[in-house]
Amino acid sequence: MMMKKRLFSSLFLLGSLVSQAQHEYTIKGEVKGVKDGTHVSLFLTDGRVGSVVGTDTIRNGTFFFKRNAGESGMDHLSLMCRDTDFPPMALDVYATPGTKIKVTGTNPLIYTWRVDSPVKEQQEHNRFIEDSRDLWDEFQRIAIKESGMRSASEAEREALQTKSDSILAIISQRELNLMKEVPISSVWMEKLLRLSMSLKYNPKFTHKEEILALYDRLNEEQKASIEGQEIKVNLFPPKTVKEGDDMADADLFDLDGKVHHLADFKGKYMLLDFWSSGCGPCIMALPEMKEIQEQYKDRLTIISLSSDTQNRWKAASAQHEMTWQNLSDLKQTAGLYAVYDVNGIPNYVLISPEGKIVKMWSGYGQGSLKLKMRRYLDAPKREMSITGDTNRKVVNHPSFESTNTDILEVKQVELTDTATIVHFYAYYIPKYWIQVSANAQLVDEQGASYTLQKADGITPGEHFFLPESGEAEFSLTFKPLPLKTKLFNFTEGTAKKDWQINGIKLTK
Repeated sequence: MMMKKRLFSSLFLLGSLVSQAQHEYTIKGEVKGVKDGTHVSLFLTDGRVGSVVGTDTIRNGTFFFKRNAGESGMDHLSLMCRDTDFPPMALDVYATPGTKIKVTGTNPLIYTWRVDSPVKEQQEHNRFIEDSRDLWDEFQRIAIKESGMRSASEAEREALQTKSDSILAIISQRELNLMKEVPISSVWMEKLLRLSMSLKYNPKFTHKEEILALYDRLNEEQKASIEGQEIKVNLFPPKTVKEGDDMADADLFDLDGKVHHLADFKGKYMLLDFWSSGCGPCIMALPEMKEIQEQYKDRLTIISLSSDTQNRWKAASAQHEMTWQNLSDLKQTAGLYAVYDVNGIPNYVLISPEGKIVKMWSGYGQGSLKLKMRRYLDAPKREMSITGDTNRKVVNHPSFESTNTDILEVKQVELTDTATIVHFYAYYIPKYWIQVSANAQLVDEQGASYTLQKADGITPGEHFFLPESGEAEFSLTFKPLPLKTKLFNFTEGTAKKDWQINGIKLTK
């Protein structure tokens, strides 16, 4: 009996080892022109997020990875070397159970290292690389040069960027031409998604009709896939919501699959947190979110909305304690992310108890969420009021038509025969700096400009660090606006980063 048990155990162990070996794949690297001691990281890509699943060090020009394939049966991986000799790019590797993959290279241009593999997706990807290998090599050389130009002038950086853009434009055209010839596959879909993003975010991208023609080749199942939906919202952007609008809603699933809606949480303020497990600032914000959830639990519901794949979302939720609503529409960036026009994360939306969008912003710094809650949940309501006589007019808390900054708020405007003084509240991340341009000016209804004369509480053109509270006040004095002025604009200039507050009203 004992002999039979041992034989059974041995056979079971042997079977387990055979099964494990069948699920394993290996990646062997043989590279030249690369320093020994260079660290190589292997990332597993899931959606748009990659997590490190292996590291090795190049010794005698070689490196090696062995791991088990995931549940899907096909892993999309990236090889990256974080070294100044390398571009900030990664080599795409596709692996299936039992495959032996060989990577070879003769220089640090890692994106175009050759991948010898029987995996169909790898071969399809290789065809796109080979079609533009010369251009990708030149692009990587420029990227390495850009990374090492810490003291370069703005003109030098712009020249390199222009060259990179021109190379990418030619690569995109080559990819479009190849996509017209080859059948649709997962790699083809990845290419179309990237091209659709270029069309959405790059105003100089001029291949809309060609991309639309490629999209029309998709069947209904392909269009209904996550990639297909993401491509669609890039090509045909949905109507987006903005501050002052009613909130947008959708079917939202919790980790157990139960359906919720934002409407379920009306009656309290809602803070929507658009996040991903691969977003460092998103994870950094979690402890502060827990604090404000406790502090405002009678008035506020926090709702985190993940853009991860379902598997990654569940894994990340198990890793990070989230004591508030943790939901997903399971559409990654093709659902509510698109409707709320989320272009960077973390992204936050504050919604009133009635379901109106109060404020939308992106980015996180320590203390910034507490500051927002104090500003919008705790600050007293400020009513516009006007006082004065024939020689002086004071407008308290004037309303305005539009602004591109959430940092500044006009507290008061004083108009006299000799000057116009604008008093500001400033709100920002505690101990972070803001800066007012020395070129700031006022512009009246007729387009006449009124230049900055002096400042109190801040020095124009220099960094001003916010105190621990994240709040400050200062005033700017300009040449005098006419006392009969009904509204004016505050502007720092025409650059995208310049602050603008338009339509500041001086009459009710």
